[in-house]
Amino acid sequence: MTKYVMSNTMEKSAWKNSVFLKSLADIEKLKITDGSDLQVQGNGELIQMLLKNDLVDELWLLIHPLTLGEGKKLFDSGSIPAAFTLTESLNTPTGVIIATYKRAGEVKTGTIGA
Repeated sequence: MTKYVMSNTMEKSAWKNSVFLKSLADIEKLKITDGSDLQVQGNGELIQMLLKNDLVDELWLLIHPLTLGEGKKLFDSGSIPAAFTLTESLNTPTGVIIATYKRAGEVKTGTIGA
């Protein structure tokens, strides 16, 4: 399996099959190729960049029942409006909600029930 890496500090990795991406253009080229889904894990800055440039097709969110005060925001003020539809959800015994959302086209406004 290929591991794509976008880093401001790393230039090489001991991981086999690592490919380093240098720019948003590299991600855009990779997204239009055939192949497996691309996943981002644990990098809020990269996710914000992808959201700002309309490159997110699906969100897998783990929602934990706690607050820790101020911290990094997943949806920054620069994110473009985008609609997502809940396709799957699971509540764990510890109260964590695992929710999968897929891109749903244009943003529609309305009420909670409609």
